[in-house]
Amino acid sequence: MVKKKKVLIISGVVLAVIVFALSLNVFIMQKFVKTYTYTELEYRGYTTQDVREIKIKHSYLNRILSYNEWIIFVEFNKKPDILFQFTYRDDKIIFEGVSSEPMLDKEELLDYSERFKNGTLLGE
Repeated sequence: MVKKKKVLIISGVVLAVIVFALSLNVFIMQKFVKTYTYTELEYRGYTTQDVREIKIKHSYLNRILSYNEWIIFVEFNKKPDILFQFTYRDDKIIFEGVSSEPMLDKEELLDYSERFKNGTLLGE
């Protein structure tokens, strides 16, 4: 009976350490991905002042299922209802597309996407 209790306690401690380590990894990586996202935006001609908010979502389950582990949403001050979606993969920030609430039609989404890519999005 005492042996089972020791095994249970040791298992609980090991599990807690693993959960803590994974959580710490996500916290540190979120800071890195956010900084790297700002760098990518600056490379494309956008400044830190242009950005209203960057939201970063992480999922170990997505990684297991071969989806994007990191999903990044960027909202600009001049385009508050438009979200520009990126992912962090292979040590790169990759532009994925545009979304909005309410949803824009296909032509408008493509227009926003192209204007973002060529750096003319905020130059209106």
